[in-house]
Amino acid sequence: MAMTEAQIRAMQKQKQKRVGLPRLPSSYISDTENQLLIEMGKKHGSKKTAIFKELELLKNSTEC
Repeated sequence: MAMTEAQIRAMQKQKQKRVGLPRLPSSYISDTENQLLIEMGKKHGSKKTAIFKELELLKNSTEC
């Protein structure tokens, strides 16, 4: 199914808005890591939220 001109314009507009924003690179993960991420995503509402909530917990637990 081809995209409409309106869809293409909307995608270009969103891409322009995101220029310069920080972003994580894509990475391959193992099945075990994916399962853990799925479980944590369910706990926190999304995989992205899970990653950053858990990073925050780790940071707070290791601060001296």
